[in-house]
Amino acid sequence: MPDGLDFWRNKLFYTIILYLPLLAMILLIPSIIMTYFMGLGGLAVAYFTFAATILFIALYKGLNITFRKYFFLFLLYIVAISLIFFMGEHGAGITYLFGVTVFALLILPVNAGKITVAINFSICVLHAFFIHKGWVDYPLRDSFQVISWFLISGNSILLSSMAVIFMPMLFSGLQKTIIEQNHLEKTLRIHQKELEGSLNEKETLLAEIHHRVKNNLAVISGMLQIQSFKEPDEEIQKKLMDSTLRIKSMANIHEQLYQSHSFSNLSFDQGLQTLVHTILDTMDHNLGIKTSFDLEPIELNIKQAIPCSLIVNEVITNSLKHAFSNQSDPKIAISLSNNAGTIFMQIKDNGGGFKEKQTERTSLGMELISTLALQLDADYKYESRKDDSGTVFELRFSELSAL
Repeated sequence: MPDGLDFWRNKLFYTIILYLPLLAMILLIPSIIMTYFMGLGGLAVAYFTFAATILFIALYKGLNITFRKYFFLFLLYIVAISLIFFMGEHGAGITYLFGVTVFALLILPVNAGKITVAINFSICVLHAFFIHKGWVDYPLRDSFQVISWFLISGNSILLSSMAVIFMPMLFSGLQKTIIEQNHLEKTLRIHQKELEGSLNEKETLLAEIHHRVKNNLAVISGMLQIQSFKEPDEEIQKKLMDSTLRIKSMANIHEQLYQSHSFSNLSFDQGLQTLVHTILDTMDHNLGIKTSFDLEPIELNIKQAIPCSLIVNEVITNSLKHAFSNQSDPKIAISLSNNAGTIFMQIKDNGGGFKEKQTERTSLGMELISTLALQLDADYKYESRKDDSGTVFELRFSELSAL
């Protein structure tokens, strides 16, 4: 794993030896040819040896990475010494010395870079000795030849020393950043696991709450339904049945939330169909009512789903109780749409419609509709249809953002 400088040092070195053979051939072959025709046979041999050795370092599989690194630096030193010996201050040997230090710092620990500075200094001193003895050609100046060489080579030694001082500071900062990043990543993973565990626990508890609420409401509605069957007073029986349907409407919402993954939002279009079928099954008067649905996929949060469901319960119940006494083909049509965040719901029946001055409009059901619409901050209209027989209920309200 890339969790430290050793990884990046190795990766950098492998990248170097991956591309170096091709680049070396491009540069060294012309150099070999040129130096040969210039009469510098020794330098041509050095270039050829350099090219062959690069291929060996890059392609021979029997070498481990540490040996490859030191062999590579040794090769650079051979080239640097050859250039200094044959070309002196006119060649690139001094530049190679600085390059060795930089490569050592990039692919090996800091101590290797310090050693290269000492080696660079020793090579420059040795070449100064050769100049002093006259063993190498040094035509730059007639006098003070050794001192001028030290001034020229001293720039490379100075750059190498600066590299040894400042590059480790950079690498130390990078290593510290890597360590801190790894520590932060481990900490974040631990916190993530803790949060996921806590979230799963809360989701389980919330699901259990919705499930128990739904079961308790089902028990209450069942008890009210049994009570309504045993109640001899027909008016009380109807009121008990109305309460039963209202409780079933709320239980239906909690059942959907229990089965969903959000526990706060539900597909209201699917719940609407379930709710209507529940009401029809409960108030089965053998009317053979046909239902039609035109519903867009809409999600509502629980704050809007419960009052909206209770409104639907009141409207459908009202139609079943009053609309179809003299209707041979009873129908209820329900539509639901969302237009730019405005929810529009319409419920129509083909019953007898509202009679003039009908007292039912001041019943508990109508008061509930009015109160629930106020809770939704909704506009509604409940009246007889003008184009046909029956009633139409329309509800408009703004969709709240998901919880």
